[in-house]
Amino acid sequence: MKSSLINVYNDKVDCGVDNEYPTSKKTFRQPCLQMLVGQRTSGKSHLASKMVAQAQREKTFDRIYMVTPSFNSNKAYFGKYVNEEDVYEPTRESISEVIKAVEADRDEWEEYLTKKELYEMYKKDAKKTIKKIDEDVLITYDTMGFFDGIIPKWKYAKEEPPKSLLILDDCLNSPAILQSSGLTKCATLNRHLAPLKECYKGRSACGLAVMILSQTYKMANGVSRVLRENLSLLTLFLNRQQKQLDAIKEELANVVELEKFDKAYEYATRQKYGNLTIDFKPKCDTMTFRKNLNELIIFPDMVCSCDKK
Repeated sequence: MKSSLINVYNDKVDCGVDNEYPTSKKTFRQPCLQMLVGQRTSGKSHLASKMVAQAQREKTFDRIYMVTPSFNSNKAYFGKYVNEEDVYEPTRESISEVIKAVEADRDEWEEYLTKKELYEMYKKDAKKTIKKIDEDVLITYDTMGFFDGIIPKWKYAKEEPPKSLLILDDCLNSPAILQSSGLTKCATLNRHLAPLKECYKGRSACGLAVMILSQTYKMANGVSRVLRENLSLLTLFLNRQQKQLDAIKEELANVVELEKFDKAYEYATRQKYGNLTIDFKPKCDTMTFRKNLNELIIFPDMVCSCDKK
């Protein structure tokens, strides 16, 4: 066999935007599409709350939504991070309602940018005499309250498009899973949800991270294969049902070396509450497998590329 380079398809291509939220070096990329799978009392909610706590320390999300029928039971885990007005019962419309809220935040962001631009114009015009400023412009300034000292201010901590997370808990067999077109939209769009009119610092959309807590990986009328195949993170607790493990391995075969998966899974789940997280888009090859979120499982052929970036 021989190969020969030919002079075609050589133009450099603009890779565009990635719509990622800023995250620290060792944490997961956001906005993610994550599924946490474990039987009741396995520790899913506790682990999810640890991820949310870390994210809130780093101000990864401005707003967190939950779709769950059992929020009161899980207040100890999520009550500090989720406002009750952002909690929805699992109906066929609940996820669509969350998406509408994300889009409303997007609209408010773009309205803020318009007000900010007008305020910059106002500051320049303030140096002029009134006669030199168009009457309609003066009316706009007055309507905005600029003459009364009102300065446009963004409602979240950092001036950037809103960053949001949706947590679905105890929703299996509910209309939120079975009848919701919103969940499919989350699975296929995820980081591209709520597109912006204009790109802002590497982002063309607000995006929406999604975390699904489920007792079962695959079941009739459960989480769809479309969503499972779009996951960026999969967290598994010990599962003694061989059929479920076989289903997981069948779907992982194209993206993960099964020999590594078997070894990592056995190591990570051998202790009570132990769990394995597989990162399908890791920041470094050595971060593909994690035990209990904070212990990397590194195989000999995994080479760290962190220092090269």
